[in-house]
Amino acid sequence: MELRHLRYFVAVAQELNFTRAAEKLHTSQPSLSSQIRDLEQCVGVALLERDKRKVTLTAAGECFLQDAQAILDNAEQAKLRARKAALNNDHLAIGFVPSAEVNLLPKVLPMLRLRQPETHIELASLITTQQEEKLRSGELDVGLMRYPVHGQDIEFIELFHEPLVVVLPVGHPLSREESISAQQLHGVNFVTTDPDYSGELSSVVNAWFEKERSQPNIVQVATNILVTMNLVGMGLGATLIPGYMNNFNTGQVVFRPIKGEAPTLALLMAWKKGELKPALRDFIELAQRPLVEA
Repeated sequence: MELRHLRYFVAVAQELNFTRAAEKLHTSQPSLSSQIRDLEQCVGVALLERDKRKVTLTAAGECFLQDAQAILDNAEQAKLRARKAALNNDHLAIGFVPSAEVNLLPKVLPMLRLRQPETHIELASLITTQQEEKLRSGELDVGLMRYPVHGQDIEFIELFHEPLVVVLPVGHPLSREESISAQQLHGVNFVTTDPDYSGELSSVVNAWFEKERSQPNIVQVATNILVTMNLVGMGLGATLIPGYMNNFNTGQVVFRPIKGEAPTLALLMAWKKGELKPALRDFIELAQRPLVEA
């Protein structure tokens, strides 16, 4: 029994007419009749009753029709899934936060393109919460993101930790200092980030100030790190952000290291649990290589 036997039988069962079914299948009526006889011989029972006036299904035929339709539907879905899998194997969707754009992707992407020259690489700048959502839905293959990670179906590793630095408006009294302590920021106007948009940055900064027994004066909450730095440049206050942001400095702010042990942010690489496509396996390996070679 082959799928063509099932297709022929379903066509006859739907048309209840061999001539119309043959036209629908683009085959001859004798060939169709022969295929139906072969199918009935294989099944071992009559599936159709025929006379000169009409064609009807037997009780066995009614039962067989349901299973035949289900098998054909499953076969079509299997074909579509296989084609989709083949297409997906040639596509890698990468989500990233700005840190990865500066510190990781410029090193990894050239190596990945050498290994996977036929793979279409899609890059998407997304906040951490959006990345996790898209990893779970399958819209992203891998995310370069921050803590926290909520889903139990997400695998992740820490790639590196980035120390935070103090950012001040040009001309701020503290800008004359070579490094700045938490105590020096006590009572200073401060721009913080919204935890819904900035991953763990807000909680790390708050924990550091609490540990150091210092409390800045929060004057503004920003939705992302770039906005935070721009607000500082407008003179609203100081902030703590990762040092890589100096790459986006337009000259309106100054960066100063923290005195003593600085708080850090982890950059994570995350992906959904399960079988990994070849391009994703290569990316995971290569993303860790700069750390070894650094």
